[in-house]
Amino acid sequence: MTEALSGLAAAGGSAMVGAMATDAWHSARGRFARLLGQGEPALERVETERLDRAAADIDQITEGNRDTARQSLQRRWTGQLELLLEEHPAAADELRALVEELVSRQPRTRQTWVQNNVAHAGGVQHITQRGDINVGGAGRGLG
Repeated sequence: MTEALSGLAAAGGSAMVGAMATDAWHSARGRFARLLGQGEPALERVETERLDRAAADIDQITEGNRDTARQSLQRRWTGQLELLLEEHPAAADELRALVEELVSRQPRTRQTWVQNNVAHAGGVQHITQRGDINVGGAGRGLG
């Protein structure tokens, strides 16, 4: 896997977990399920259930432990997205668009959490002050 795709998977995992506690989650959940299910309705249902369980897990965790739980979930979903991108490299454009949309829709405090976790997830990255995430260096966009 290229460094750019690995960084995109990390951005996806971080954006996904960051969106779980926002109003954007319902539509994001459906888009992640379609992406992970690769157009197969049965797989999309399975992925929707997995995503619902992950979001419910976050809701059940006390505030003091949420960051640790989010980081753990972010790593798990990053791994899933890396597998997806290895098997279906064409999914990168859809994931990139979803990440960019989610990051732009999140409250400023959530964007900071997502950005900090993406920066620690690996890859050569540049994060601007406006909240844009550019994986692979300045001016290259996500991936």
